[in-house]
This record gives sequence, C-alpha cells and structure tokens, in this order.
Amino acid sequence: EILRDSYHVLEAENGRECIEKLQAEAGNIALVLLDINMPVMDGFEVLKAMNADHTIEDIPVIMISSEDSDATIRRSYELGASDYVNRPFDARIVYRRVTNTIKLYAKQRRLVQMVSEQIRARENNTDMLVGVLSHIVEFRNGESGAHVRHIRIITELLLRRLLESSRYSITAEQQDMIPLASALHDIGKIGIDEKILNKPGRLTPEEFEVMKTHSMLGAQMLHDLDNFAEQPLLQTAYEIARWHHERWDGRGYPDGLKGDEIPISAQLVSLADVYDALTSERCYKKAFSHEKAVQMILNGECGAFNPLLLQCLTDIQADLKEELQQRN
Repeated sequence: EILRDSYHVLEAENGRECIEKLQAEAGNIALVLLDINMPVMDGFEVLKAMNADHTIEDIPVIMISSEDSDATIRRSYELGASDYVNRPFDARIVYRRVTNTIKLYAKQRRLVQMVSEQIRARENNTDMLVGVLSHIVEFRNGESGAHVRHIRIITELLLRRLLESSRYSITAEQQDMIPLASALHDIGKIGIDEKILNKPGRLTPEEFEVMKTHSMLGAQMLHDLDNFAEQPLLQTAYEIARWHHERWDGRGYPDGLKGDEIPISAQLVSLADVYDALTSERCYKKAFSHEKAVQMILNGECGAFNPLLLQCLTDIQADLKEELQQRN
C-alpha cells in the first residue's frame, strides 16, 4: 500500500511463489521486499535460491521482519540482502529506503553498462589494429588478408573443441586472446627479404634457413615493445610467433621444443596454419581439398602434432569443410 502509488507491485503468498514470479518477470523487477517467516519456503531459502541463480546480483532485496536478533540480521546480509527493516516500521522510512535502493541499483547498472561499452570499444580498437598489422604482413607476403582471417577462425574452432577436454587449463581471458593473437603469428616476415618471401619455386636450403628466422624476428619485435611485461595479449602473441613452427616430436624450430613444452596457444595456431596453407593456393602450389589436407595432416605428412589436437581436428571436420566452402 505504501508503494502502490509510485510502483507496480506484485505480491506473493509464500517464498516459492516469490521465486516463480521472479523467474516469470525476469528483467522487470526493481526490488524485492522479503519477510523471513513464510509458509512453504521462508525468506532465507528465497535468498539462497536467488544466490544460486545469481538474481541477487541484479535485484536488491530489503528484508522486513519482526525478527530483530543480531544473528538473523547478520544472516540476511550474508545471504545478500541490501537492507533490513524491523517491524513495526515507519511508512515514510520504508518508502525512502526503497526508492534510495532502487536509484542506487539503477545507477550501478548504468555504470556497469558504461564500463562494458568502453571495454567493447577498446576490444574493437585492438581487434582493428591487430587486423591492420597482420594485413600489412600478408600484403608484403604477396597473399590476401584472408589467410589471417582463416587462421583465426580455424584456431577458434580447434580451441572450442579442445576446451571440451579437461587436459589444459585455459582461462577465459586466454580463450579470447589466442584467436586474436593468432593474427600476428607471421609478423616476423616483415624482416625477411622479399625475393625469398615471394619466390615462386622451392627455396634453397640457405633461403629456407633465412625464412625460418621469421619466428624469432617476430617474437623479438613483440618482446621489445615497451609494455610487453604488462600485456597478456602481447605475451600470447609472442608465444605464437616464436613457437608456431615447433613440432610435437621436437623436430620443429627455432628451439626444438617437444610435446607440451610448446605452449598450447602455439600448438593450436601451428595446426591451423598448416591446414590453411594446404587448402589455399600459394605462389608455389595449388590448393588441396579439405579431405586431402586433413588426410595429409593425420598421416604425418606435414610434421608431428599433439594427438589430442589431431582428434579435435577430426571432430570439427564438418565445420572446417563448411568454412572452406564459404571462402571459395
């Protein structure tokens, strides 16, 4: 009655009905006034349910109860209540506390939205700059920027499948960064002589040795950036640039790392890079079909890879083939 003139009020006879109405009206509830002693499901059980489905993070709860022991009040706050009002109460004080809490949460939601938009804008800018850098490399390499885009998509598909196994602990931050950083895997090619970079025929052993230096060149360029130590994205890009030509059996370069000595970020991009190289037309070769490329990789014709990643490649074959068809 106190609030009806200013707000649309829903009522519930017990805790269970309260939870049902919260679910039915998700996104429309500004605040809950909650008693403790109720039939079917008491106030503490309602708070526990709101904690379990995280609605307590978005909907403030004010407890109104004649229970005034310190233990009861403390438990209410521990379970996420925003405020506690004892019976008997002053109607004007209840009204003011309700309006203040609703305003506070509305302001908090606006701030969260503002911060989210700023983070999204920064991510878009980072994305765009990484895209520009990688396209410069590809342009100099005599290829379209499509290679970079494909590597990112293939890396994402492999990573998504890999996460379904629990063998590697990859944080949510890394899950976002690995596909983005994959675009810089060949940044070291900026430092390779164009005559070698764009040679249509097979490279001589000496030329191949020069070509191999691109992984260390790229890693060094990233490492030398002023804010390298504070930027996880640059550190992930460094791992990928330096070690995406390492091989599971230790016969890769530049450091001859073996097995899981190779960071999983570099392992993912390595496999994505080989698959895309096989299925793309280059100045020195025709494109292989999806089936042929997968078979060559699984047969060990393109170097040794983590068996778990080979299984991931097998599992995502249909999605990869669809991706290949879309780009052709």
